[in-house]
Amino acid sequence: MKQHFTGSFIDGDDEGREIEFESHTEFMVALVMLARPEVVNLENQVLFRWLDEEEKPRRHFFDYRVTLRDGRRIALVVKKKPKASDPEFRLWLRGLAHRAVPAFADRLSLITMADLDPIEVHNAELIHAVRQPDPEPDGAVREVVASIVGAARISDIATAAECRGSGFRSVVRMIRSHELELVAHERISPDTLVRRRAS
Repeated sequence: MKQHFTGSFIDGDDEGREIEFESHTEFMVALVMLARPEVVNLENQVLFRWLDEEEKPRRHFFDYRVTLRDGRRIALVVKKKPKASDPEFRLWLRGLAHRAVPAFADRLSLITMADLDPIEVHNAELIHAVRQPDPEPDGAVREVVASIVGAARISDIATAAECRGSGFRSVVRMIRSHELELVAHERISPDTLVRRRAS
């Protein structure tokens, strides 16, 4: 019996917006894209229409289309590894890319779970889990961060703000909003070094 993983999640503060997914990989891809500082917009299940060689209307729903800070748009096709490796599927995908670029997107990318960095996935899941604002510790942490010169450990920021557990989550929210960035590529933890992100 095949397992089918579908659902949706809310992105953004307060009520946010609903993003649907049809596989666990799609869910992870969405979280990773939303966490990347170069991504300014994520659309899901985006309809692309075209006419085939016989002038018949065709359509395809791309799993995602991301818009980057520099204005480029990338259409994402998310598949499991066996499907992504299938020669017939890859041939079909090349034909789709020929039609979709550049009218619909500047580039088309095929993504499998193997293409995702486990560290980036872990951090994206954490960032999503703590996304809801908590005004008191968020404000206290922001005051501490304003005085930081260079880098500081997350635990030290939380201690200085006098809100250890909630302070950790507040720092992660500042990473989510791209006010802070990691000094090294690592899983976010209390020992992680962060610094203010250059504007």
